[in-house]
Amino acid sequence: MNARLVGLAAAVLLSITANAEEPKTVKKGLSAPGYLNATARGLLKRRMERHGKDMLRLVNSVLMLERAEAKRIATEVAEEPRLTRPIAGGEDDLNTSLPERFFVLQDDLRVKAKAVAEVAGKGDDVSLAARTGEMMQVCVSCHSTYLEPAPQPK
Repeated sequence: MNARLVGLAAAVLLSITANAEEPKTVKKGLSAPGYLNATARGLLKRRMERHGKDMLRLVNSVLMLERAEAKRIATEVAEEPRLTRPIAGGEDDLNTSLPERFFVLQDDLRVKAKAVAEVAGKGDDVSLAARTGEMMQVCVSCHSTYLEPAPQPK
């Protein structure tokens, strides 16, 4: 692996860890709602599996400096139809099983994905790595709130 790719990978990882804080759109003081119930988990299962595949493809394209592919993937994520917040009178809607923080993170993911797509077209690989790291922070923040941890071996 050449030095440029190693540097790019390091920049992504540093961006994720150096700025590992709540997304700025999440209000401080909101308590973590706990794990999602079975209804919400079922609602999100396929979407989250697709996001996982998209993120792997995105990171790979960023690492390989395939900027056009990174832009395409990030644009797809940004333009994906979002789940809407519950509305008054919609108590029977499936999305009422999702907490408000989910919608905040969903909105933040869209903003971060747009930033990745924008910088991918500019040829600034360090900024591309940083924006990709910021996008991944939203994913990790969501997972750390809603994804039940795997059982640890004893």
